[in-house]
Amino acid sequence: MDNQEKQVNPLRNMTMFLAKALFKKDSPIIPDGAFPANSEPGIVLARIRQLLDEGNINTAENLLFDSFDKKKPYFVAIGLELYARISELTPEELEAADFSREEIQQGIGDMLKFYGIKIAIKRQPAPNQGAANTQQNPNVAPNVLADPPKKL
Repeated sequence: MDNQEKQVNPLRNMTMFLAKALFKKDSPIIPDGAFPANSEPGIVLARIRQLLDEGNINTAENLLFDSFDKKKPYFVAIGLELYARISELTPEELEAADFSREEIQQGIGDMLKFYGIKIAIKRQPAPNQGAANTQQNPNVAPNVLADPPKKL
């Protein structure tokens, strides 16, 4: 296993988490034949895969967003595959395609927002940062920590 295989891919992990949470699937990759080839999702998925193979990431993402319809949530699954595949590209491949990791994250967020999908993730407080710890943070004005929010 080389260094690249050992590295954690947070964007890929995000697509895997969403596939599990939304569709109870272990992978964001849609199996071949999951959509009939001549159906709308089958045609869009095939075209997105082709565009990705050609390195046309922006066109593939545009096709995905142009296909969005609140009555057709299967496009979320297609979007997760798109972003999972893009997340596997090297920084050099992304740069050659004029795309970035930030755009992957933004695209996932925009897709979830369009479909009204909200994922709440509880964050664990950092050690010594719990509610009992009331030490002032030197980077925050004292009144921000002490005063309750004011109603407008």
